[in-house]
Amino acid sequence: MDLHGGNIHRLQREGKEVLDYSSNINPLGVPQKFIEKAIQNFSSLSQYPDIDYIELREKIADYNQVSRENILVGNGATEILFLYIRALRPKKTLLVGPCFAEYARALKTVESEICLFPLKEEENFILNVEALISEIQKEDYDLVLLCNPNNPTGRFIPLEELKKLVAVIEEKQIQLFIDEAFIEFVESWKKKTVALLKSKSVFILRALTKFFAIPGLRLGYGMTWNADLFSRMQEEKEPWSVNVFANLAGLTMLEDEEYIRKTEDWIREEKKYFHQELSKISEIKVYETETNFILLQLLSKEAREFQAAMIEKGILVRDASNFPFLNEYYIRLAIKDRVSNQKVIKAIQEILKKGERV
Repeated sequence: MDLHGGNIHRLQREGKEVLDYSSNINPLGVPQKFIEKAIQNFSSLSQYPDIDYIELREKIADYNQVSRENILVGNGATEILFLYIRALRPKKTLLVGPCFAEYARALKTVESEICLFPLKEEENFILNVEALISEIQKEDYDLVLLCNPNNPTGRFIPLEELKKLVAVIEEKQIQLFIDEAFIEFVESWKKKTVALLKSKSVFILRALTKFFAIPGLRLGYGMTWNADLFSRMQEEKEPWSVNVFANLAGLTMLEDEEYIRKTEDWIREEKKYFHQELSKISEIKVYETETNFILLQLLSKEAREFQAAMIEKGILVRDASNFPFLNEYYIRLAIKDRVSNQKVIKAIQEILKKGERV
């Protein structure tokens, strides 16, 4: 199995054209305003980007109502993650899972001891903050790492709960890394982000990849209020890792209010519709989500078998069985446009042969 699930390029090389539901990308596609800007600025490829990315960092800072000095940009969120881990070099890390596989890979590069804290199925994968705090207080961790909203469960930790966690993190004088790559799909997210706390003990990871549909361009950023950590990350960073077009994308898309509004309208409606329709299928358990993907538990087929059957119907889904704490019966579905979602629902019904609940 691929580390990150289905490989659309491999299927295409095999001559299979499929609808990709394994990748959680905005179905509205690349913003038209950026496409137009890119065409107008094609000659800028002959220039190096600003090595300090001043204008881009200011735009991101304005978008988040923070200071430019809080922003570090990179070649996708993954570069920022690896930079952070190399700069911090934690000896012992508590990793909340199931979660993105690159967290563990980054931690292994500095030989950090990795301990796992489970999001439990019997609690519908909702983080038990009190239990997490208890674990942090028992052991000598240097770093606690979690994803909010969580990938692959789609669950979101309210800011009031995170305040309790941050208070303990600050008291213990350790660090908290929060991946908010999918937070823009959460309704009213600017009132719910942990960035509002502006804590020196908290580092926040963001990506433009998902919301603005530019995974092929690579643009991510981190937010920190720890000047020493920021300096160490800058020392680790390779120069010019954000190319001219990625820089232009950030400058253009973050002020594209029409695209942002359309995306927010789409996810609010389609998330509700897709969850309701999937919940009518008797052979799956559907978990609540606050972002642009949905976790399912198959009740009668293993994920690998189900994935193969869906590919035969021209749809690639994410076999989620390689996430920590998930077994061979879990899959993850992206949420896309209404027509595509209806096609997926019909395919699932046909494969499971149980139809809808009466």
